[in-house]
Amino acid sequence: MAAAAATSGGHGSRAVGGRIHRLEVENFKSYKGTQTIGPFYDFTAIIGPNGAGKSNLMDAISFVLGVRSAHLRGAQLKDLIYALDDRDKEERGRRASVRLVYNLPGTGAELQFTRAITGAGGSEYRIDGRVVTWDDYNAKLRSLGILVKARNFLVFQGDVESIASKNPKELTALLEQIAASDELKREYDDLETQKSTAEEKSALVYQEKRTIVMERKQKKAQKEEAEKHLRLQQDLKLLKTDHLLWQLYTIEKDMEKIEAELEEERGSLQQAREENQSSENELAAKKKEQSAFLKKITMCEKNMAKKKLDIDKKQPELLKLKEQISRLKSKIKSCNKEIDKKKDDNKKHLEEMKRLQSALADVTSAIEELNEQGQDKGVKLQLADHQVQEYHRIKEDAGMRTAKLRDEKEVLDKELNADIEAKKNLEENMQQLRSRVDEISSQESELQTKLNKILQSIPKHEEELTHLREEHNKIAKERQSSGSKYQTLKQRVDEIDTQLRELKADKNESERDAKFSETAKSLKRLFPGVHGRMTELCRPSQKKYNLAVTVAMGKFMDAVVVEDESTGKECIKYLKEQRLPPQTFIPLQSVRVKPIIERLRTLGGSAQLIFDVIQFDRALEKAVLYAVGNTLVCDKLDEAKTLSWSGERYKVVTVDGILLTKSGTMTGGVSGGMEARSNKWEDSRIESLKKKKNQLESEMAELGSPRELQRKELAVSEKITGLEKKLHYSNVEQKNLKEKLNKLSSEKRNIEKEIDHLEPGKDELENRLAKNERELKKREKKINEIVDKIYKDFSMSVGVKNIREYEEKQLKDAQALQERKLSLSNQLSKLKYQLQYEQKRDMHAPIAKLKDTIDSLEKELKSLQERESSAKAATEQISNQMEELKAEAEDWKLKLDECETAIDELKKQNDSVAAALAKLDRQLKLKEGQLVQLRSRQREIHEKCDLEQLKLPTVNDPMDTGSSSQELVLDYSQLSETYLQDMRLSERDKLEAEFNKKIGTLVAEIERTAPNLKALDQYEVLQTKEKEVSEKFEAARKEEREVADKYNTVKQRRYELFMEAFDHISKGIDKIYKQLTKSHTHPLGGTAYLNLENEDEPFLHGIKYTAMPPTKRFRDMEQLSGGEKTVAALALLFAIHSFRPSPFFILDEVDAALDNLNVAKVAGFIRSKSCARAGEEQDGDGGCGFQSIVISLKDSFYDKAEALVGVYRDSERSCSRTLTFDLTKYKEA
Repeated sequence: MAAAAATSGGHGSRAVGGRIHRLEVENFKSYKGTQTIGPFYDFTAIIGPNGAGKSNLMDAISFVLGVRSAHLRGAQLKDLIYALDDRDKEERGRRASVRLVYNLPGTGAELQFTRAITGAGGSEYRIDGRVVTWDDYNAKLRSLGILVKARNFLVFQGDVESIASKNPKELTALLEQIAASDELKREYDDLETQKSTAEEKSALVYQEKRTIVMERKQKKAQKEEAEKHLRLQQDLKLLKTDHLLWQLYTIEKDMEKIEAELEEERGSLQQAREENQSSENELAAKKKEQSAFLKKITMCEKNMAKKKLDIDKKQPELLKLKEQISRLKSKIKSCNKEIDKKKDDNKKHLEEMKRLQSALADVTSAIEELNEQGQDKGVKLQLADHQVQEYHRIKEDAGMRTAKLRDEKEVLDKELNADIEAKKNLEENMQQLRSRVDEISSQESELQTKLNKILQSIPKHEEELTHLREEHNKIAKERQSSGSKYQTLKQRVDEIDTQLRELKADKNESERDAKFSETAKSLKRLFPGVHGRMTELCRPSQKKYNLAVTVAMGKFMDAVVVEDESTGKECIKYLKEQRLPPQTFIPLQSVRVKPIIERLRTLGGSAQLIFDVIQFDRALEKAVLYAVGNTLVCDKLDEAKTLSWSGERYKVVTVDGILLTKSGTMTGGVSGGMEARSNKWEDSRIESLKKKKNQLESEMAELGSPRELQRKELAVSEKITGLEKKLHYSNVEQKNLKEKLNKLSSEKRNIEKEIDHLEPGKDELENRLAKNERELKKREKKINEIVDKIYKDFSMSVGVKNIREYEEKQLKDAQALQERKLSLSNQLSKLKYQLQYEQKRDMHAPIAKLKDTIDSLEKELKSLQERESSAKAATEQISNQMEELKAEAEDWKLKLDECETAIDELKKQNDSVAAALAKLDRQLKLKEGQLVQLRSRQREIHEKCDLEQLKLPTVNDPMDTGSSSQELVLDYSQLSETYLQDMRLSERDKLEAEFNKKIGTLVAEIERTAPNLKALDQYEVLQTKEKEVSEKFEAARKEEREVADKYNTVKQRRYELFMEAFDHISKGIDKIYKQLTKSHTHPLGGTAYLNLENEDEPFLHGIKYTAMPPTKRFRDMEQLSGGEKTVAALALLFAIHSFRPSPFFILDEVDAALDNLNVAKVAGFIRSKSCARAGEEQDGDGGCGFQSIVISLKDSFYDKAEALVGVYRDSERSCSRTLTFDLTKYKEA
């Protein structure tokens, strides 16, 4: 007990998870009324005598946590409500509830779970007093780690013994429940059953399908034999009908063709005669039209020359108006500047008046102040009356002695003032003259800039004029020389056009050929090993072999020749990436070819190897030989038949494209576009002709047409005229500017002379001023010496140094004041005069005069601009008329060219029509003879049809064909399109031979057949049945796959859930068992482990649980003692709890079968997992801390708890009650 107390760290602290704080029960089982049980600590033991209600307390916790009533020792929920006797049980409205107060981890906040039994016998769930559904209630418990279904938080009485006695299968079931994989068990079993059923069904349907398929195959052979017989008979009949119908069709078409040709040639003959006459008439009309066009062109050129003369007359007037307008604009601009200047002067005038008025006020104020000063100031030197008399006497005496000197001084003062005023006036005059000089200099600079621009532009204009004249001469010479050369080039282009028309180059190549050609060019550019297409690398030696070589090569005609196989693969990869059409590639290094048979070159006749009639580079020999092989070419079809089908057989092609193979087949005709493809051999020649044509056309474009050169010459001539006029006006402007500059320069020189003339007078004045100032100072000095000598005794008597001190201090102040007054009076008079002068000045008159001047100038400018506009409009009108005449002349010239071309064509046409007339007459007679022969052949074929009783197809209503005769009209629509095509005579012979051969072959095959005609119906029945069985089999297979997929998904999920739990429990059980069994004598403890009987499907087989206590050998679980089994079972329980741990673990008397030693070990283990400090010490063992609530009757167990909850029976109230005892207060050191 002391040791347990010492390890306890306080009832409120835990390392991991939340805990149950208290329990509030109301009328639950043996607990009557409302009772609060707790608080519960991290390790709480519930103790009490048997029958006191300990297990009911555990049931209360289980009840509030959602455990079903069947596990709470009650058949139904009403059995859990407190009842003293049967009468209480029968009472209505009985209720019971349990509230569990749970402390959340970390914050310690309370969360209340309440489950109540209602009066109707149902359950009501609340969380924090709020009614919730069972799903929300269970989800909240699950979020806290409390799994109600797995009961991972509680061990009832007997659970330990039950686990210890479980067999492997039962352990598996327990583990599935813990892992939650048992939730998938029903789905797994259902899907497994469905899977087996689907597999059996699929196998049965497959067997049925095999049987029907084998039966159908047998009937199919019989059916095919019968169908073949009927088909051969029908084919023979149709073939004969087609043969005769084709013969009649060819005869009818030949007759229609000949009749049409006869009609056409008769019409052509008549038309040719009419055309000949029409051409003659048209030629005469065209010649007349040609002369009219020439007259129109001459008239237009005369009118254009006249209009040009009118424009030349208008140009001088326009230039003169332009000069006048420019001069007026310049005057208006200068007047505007002068107005701006006058406005500035007006502004300055107003400011000057304000300044004078302000100065006048200041001078008036100053005079008043001086008057006040004169009154305030008294004579500071106080003299007696006799001293004053003495002073006046002496002063009079001094005045008499210095009278002459004072007169001289006064004269000098006047002269000095006069000279100062003269100097001031002279300086003002000189300043005005210098300002005018600066103004003239500015004007000179502006005019000089204009003159420089003109001087710079004149050489440029002269240079441009020279260049234009040279260009004009060059164009004139070029126009004269290029005419003949242009006509020569045009004639050569016409010849090349004729050659291209002969080669049918005017037909556009197909889109497919264009793509192939473009693709080959791209490959050749991108990959070095690509040589090109076969049509580009070789060609027939003669034109007559074009079609034969085309047929012999076949699909290899468009093949691309490459150097090696790797280059071919790269090209194919490129085609796939670019989504281009596929092409055939021939690798030179790896292609296998058969050698040439030399004796084929000596067969004689026209026969020779196709290989020998092809021109190519010898490096490409293998590619050409691979394409044509040992194919022969000959001129005639008969010769080809002899070579191909008699004796040793060869592959032969005729020059007209008929191919005969060794097997006896013959291919030919106009279909398939072989003739068109054969033209590709001329592509290189056509390409060279096109290039030559483009080159000649480029040369023609570079030369330019004669009319274009004429237009250029006229344009250059107009530029020359305009530039000459521009030079003339530039020279005139240059002359005017030079005259203005000379005038300004003359005025500037005169002003400078005036300034130079005034400069000596200024120097003379300055010298005279200096001289007079010196004389004045001498006079003042002499006067002062005389006065000082006279006043010497008087000065000593009044106490001053001399009388001048007195005059300086007193009398001179008065004199200065008087002089200041005089100066201010003069200044006042001057300011009044100036103000009167400024007020009298009229500053608005010049501005008004300038505005009048501008108005008159603008009127004159407007008049000139109107004259200029009218002159320009007249000039522009004449220019437009010239352009119209020029365009009209061009139109007439184009019409003249067309007319001349038409005349040439008409002449050629007349020559060809005359030759055609004679040719048409000969052809008419020949066609009439052919028509008679064809009608005779048609009658013979109809007689043969009647003889062989063959019915030819006819049109139901002959009127539908537009025929008016009573004869039968045959229906040729059943014939193949190949038969309905136009054929050459050789092709018809070939088709006739094919018909005869096919008829013979069909007759022989019919004679060899012996069919069973009933097999036709039997085969159809079996085919229908097979289709139904196949659909049934596919449905069964689909169902089997879907069920198998679902089964595998559930199986995998069940396996993962089970193995997750097993792996965790298997890893932890040995550690837990060692903790429960180790001791001082056996520090390592025992060993425990789990083994799976089947690792692929562990949930279908057992789990072997093995536990070996210390010092014991291996034994089965059944052979262990009761205590050992209990310890092993507890180890398994704790390991299972650690997989999905709840925050608390409630155990009901799990120590019943244990001795004291094992009880102490189990209690120590539980304490290590519950108490905070012990839990922290155990962190390293991988365990998980939890709150433990244990019901126990053994003191060696509950003395290690942190708190005890005692349950006792209250006999007075006939119910269970509890007491809580905190053991943490009694820790021992």
